[in-house]
Amino acid sequence: MNAATNKVTPITQPEAVLQPVSQQHQFQSQDSTHERALGFGDSPSALAIFCNRSKTSTWYILDKDSEPVELMKPALTGYLISIEFVPKEFRGETSYKLRFKMLAHRPCTLEAGYDSTFAKGFLIAIASLTPEQLKQRITIEAIPADDDKVLFCGVWLGNQRIYQRWDEQTDWKRIARKAMDNVVKIQRG
Repeated sequence: MNAATNKVTPITQPEAVLQPVSQQHQFQSQDSTHERALGFGDSPSALAIFCNRSKTSTWYILDKDSEPVELMKPALTGYLISIEFVPKEFRGETSYKLRFKMLAHRPCTLEAGYDSTFAKGFLIAIASLTPEQLKQRITIEAIPADDDKVLFCGVWLGNQRIYQRWDEQTDWKRIARKAMDNVVKIQRG
């Protein structure tokens, strides 16, 4: 802060803070909806969204007491910025979770079991899109199945749903690699 003018200057402000989020992630969209409004608002830290029906009927977040709170809106629109598989310890065994991050009204981290119906629907849709298409906003939709344990994932590009069929012969390692590669290519510009 410059005491004489009470203004933040580049000399007193860390460089990373001066970069707009869209530049940090190399998005070419001129969409200004990612600029935070003045005044009170949501936390700029990532919102963790769990994509399964084990505790609610669709997807959920955890409250301050780690209790599930169902998200009443079935769709999230934003820019996909990463996909990864992370190991998790469950009942003494290592399992993996699909984790992907989106830049929406605030950063969001979505997590699903790596072999869940939700994860498969997400991965096959992202693998079928081009990196150029993924520079646009996408919408992720949580769709509950008739079975109370299954959650489908709808992926939309604009008003077009991206739908790909799969079966037991689908090579999920290849699909996951293609989806991850598509997102890496976005970052490279």
